[in-house]
Amino acid sequence: MRRINFNPEYVAPILQGSKRTTVRLGRRRYERGEVVELTVNRRPFARARVVGIMVKRISELTDEDARLDGFLSREELLRVLRRIYGRLEGREEVTILHFELLGR
Repeated sequence: MRRINFNPEYVAPILQGSKRTTVRLGRRRYERGEVVELTVNRRPFARARVVGIMVKRISELTDEDARLDGFLSREELLRVLRRIYGRLEGREEVTILHFELLGR
């Protein structure tokens, strides 16, 4: 089973359902319906099913993308992405994975 690793601060929002997507730099290959293990520090905390996959450029990210990812605004999402990935260009692509929890 493939894994998606998260920083510890995202575990509670995921389990509470306020974070239902993850934005990852580059094109990521996941399949709709694929079951994945969600991990923190490489240790599992839940399982989820990928229910949607979208590729966008950084410049195309919206406030709605940010809200689904547990942030208040596009600007907040971009700040966090820069903290994780460093400098980002508007033309760079990200993969947005939409998921539903299957259990802990």
